[in-house]
Amino acid sequence: MTQSTSVFNVFSGLPLGITELTGEDNKKFLQGQLTCDLDKLSPRQSVLGAHCDAKGKMLAVLRLVQLEHTVLALQVLENVEPHLPSLKKYAVFSKVDISNASAKYHCTGLTGRAALAWADTLSEHPLSDEQDTIVTQYGLISSFPLMNDDTPRLLIVATEQQQVALTSALSELEVSRLGEDEWFALDNLSGTPQISPAIDAQFVPQMLNMQMINGISFNKGCYIGQETVARMHFRGLNKRAMFIVRSSSHIEADAGDSLERQIGENWRNAGTVISVSQLGEQTIICGVLPSDIELDSQLRLKDSDTLLSLSAPAYFK
Repeated sequence: MTQSTSVFNVFSGLPLGITELTGEDNKKFLQGQLTCDLDKLSPRQSVLGAHCDAKGKMLAVLRLVQLEHTVLALQVLENVEPHLPSLKKYAVFSKVDISNASAKYHCTGLTGRAALAWADTLSEHPLSDEQDTIVTQYGLISSFPLMNDDTPRLLIVATEQQQVALTSALSELEVSRLGEDEWFALDNLSGTPQISPAIDAQFVPQMLNMQMINGISFNKGCYIGQETVARMHFRGLNKRAMFIVRSSSHIEADAGDSLERQIGENWRNAGTVISVSQLGEQTIICGVLPSDIELDSQLRLKDSDTLLSLSAPAYFK
């Protein structure tokens, strides 16, 4: 392999959860379960969707990729096992096998234009808007549609054997090694929605901006929770959205914590923490707040003295 002089970032050993769905009905089964259109899923194209309960409240946010005839559903690791019973509930009526395959695959993140250029050398078909996923000797590589700037962001899902080859290949390149904290900070900075056990069955998909990032199909037909999701959309009932909330210092916060907004001299409940990451001394939070909130609003965690700044994800524009 030719030595590269361009540096890109590598995030090894990412603790992401993967649910594996096999069987001839796997995509048909998911079509009746998720908010996204499974007809758009292929080995060349990933899809993002939510799994809801009958009331339209989210149980999981899933990034779906197809590896030959197998569908892999990626989400936060801590939610895989709690989510499995809900996903398997109606599987008995379909030819599909569903299992937690998190230990079977390795996840590696890459960022930078040099990373995209390197990935494009591994396939006859470069990554693009029409093809966001390629299968290579180092595993399945999928590009992220959500970014907080124009820096490409890729995720590699590899088997054990592929991971050995990937590690060897990356050792020959000039790369910068970063960790999971920086990767998950990129999730929050880009406004990537996620559901963890602390906040499951609390929010409809629109409250986590799923309609803004092609996570909901409004013409695919029925799925669990579809009536509520469609009503929120067509009647304009949703008044909440997910924003990025930051502190310049390290503060303790967890999913499900309350966010407060200052009104006059008082503080009033404003919303809920969805996810938290630390980047150096900074704390970066995704939180659900009123969709019409002013971006110069004074925010804090409940009973905290630290003021938080507020911004909207780039895809709001």
